[in-house]
Amino acid sequence: MNLFNFKQKNKPVIVCFHGFGRRRKDEFLPLLEYFKDYEVIIPELYNIEDETDSDWTHWINRAEKTVTDLASEGKRIILIGFSMGGVIASYCATKPNVEKLILLAPAFEYVNLGNATEFVSSFFDKKEKDESPYPELPSSFTMTFTNLVNNCKPAVEDIQVPTCIFHGLEDNVIHYSSSRKFYKKIPAKIKHLYLVEDVTHRIMDDPLHGEFTIKCIKTFIEEENK
Repeated sequence: MNLFNFKQKNKPVIVCFHGFGRRRKDEFLPLLEYFKDYEVIIPELYNIEDETDSDWTHWINRAEKTVTDLASEGKRIILIGFSMGGVIASYCATKPNVEKLILLAPAFEYVNLGNATEFVSSFFDKKEKDESPYPELPSSFTMTFTNLVNNCKPAVEDIQVPTCIFHGLEDNVIHYSSSRKFYKKIPAKIKHLYLVEDVTHRIMDDPLHGEFTIKCIKTFIEEENK
């Protein structure tokens, strides 16, 4: 497992879980520009070049190990999850030392898709696929994704830490109604849901609203809970 680590002391550690896509850690590049004074860890949840890495429990175990290892060191932890990573972050939110949870277009329900394969292909048009520096996702990962989501999404009903969800109203991969539905299931006393106009699935990449969203995330992390 590769960890991308940006270290600073005296602040909580931010752990980012990537989505079901080809870019993995690179999904969080826009966010890293605003968190240079934090330690940020981005575990790679699967080996995109190994089609046999298709057991969803292994993906979850990698995420859990990252969180539990930090907790064993006494670190305070903030979880941020994008898309599939949002489901994983929700699952890990009850682990020791987790203080806050941020979900970006969490993939609790891919209701507008005929199947999970379209989930992947919808990220890229043909030209982008041809020019992409990232390898293709193995077809064996499709069922892994669906099994992971189906098994982990019930964990939202156990979330007690302050939680903030951002979802684009023009998301053509995961409809924003999914976040509305699961927001209501979160029992945490402090929770927020922001539905952002004119934004699609890749909320951090949006040229107009991505920066604003990331600044809102930083404010949520740094504000004192009352």
